[in-house]
Amino acid sequence: MTFRCVRSALNLAAVSTMLLLCACANQPKPSPTGAATPVDDVNNDPYESINREIWEIDLTFDRFFLKPIATGYRDATPTFFQRSVSNVLTNLRTPVIFVNDVLQGDPGRAANSLGRLYLNTVMGVGGIFDVASAAKVPFHDSDFGQTLGVWGVSSGPFLVLPLLGPSDPRDAIGYGIDSFIDPFDIEMRAHGFDEGNYVRLGVGIVSDRALTLDELDELQKSSLDFYAAVRSLYQQRRAAAIDSSRDGGTATPAVPYDDLSAPTPSKTAAPISPAGKAQ
Repeated sequence: MTFRCVRSALNLAAVSTMLLLCACANQPKPSPTGAATPVDDVNNDPYESINREIWEIDLTFDRFFLKPIATGYRDATPTFFQRSVSNVLTNLRTPVIFVNDVLQGDPGRAANSLGRLYLNTVMGVGGIFDVASAAKVPFHDSDFGQTLGVWGVSSGPFLVLPLLGPSDPRDAIGYGIDSFIDPFDIEMRAHGFDEGNYVRLGVGIVSDRALTLDELDELQKSSLDFYAAVRSLYQQRRAAAIDSSRDGGTATPAVPYDDLSAPTPSKTAAPISPAGKAQ
């Protein structure tokens, strides 16, 4: 019953996403030459009023449900355990990173991803230890939203998705494609074990939220407008990630596997989301 409820919630989020994407087709036209540029156009947020309503719902969910769980997880479990969980989640995602590296036409980054997958799976006991970073094989992230950006697909307007947080049409589509091509997801679906995907998703969201507790708290305290601050940070980080992919750079610095104070992000949820983690 629990998993059916989760499935229903995710389906509701997907339907809401599709409605927002359909609304994108009716974006306001650019202002005439010489006319003042609306604030919504500057921020690429023509649906700000709707986005803010969804944002408040997401914040309420985070405040009363997700944040307390993430705080309890961080306080009740040793750092080594949290680090290991994050490493395993990152390792499970590495095949998707590799596929996107290939699609972006970057053999160097693809080789790094493949090397990390081999080292961490075989020598790192299924990814519990980040042996690859200790061996100076740098970690970088990549997703299909970034791939579309490298291909020249525009982001579209800023969106806030129910339960998933900040996004845009390009990243929403990319998130779905990444899930569809993920080997772990495919294997679980093939054996009719959808619960495995839900468990991975839930653990990833809690783990990632635990990593951003201090960051988001500080951002909220220091921001006159938390929504606007998160929107700006999300857009900047996504733009930087795409630029890094185009340049063949390393978006995320490598972290030695024995540095237990700095878990490697696993990228299971939307960046800078109250219901997920920072990119």
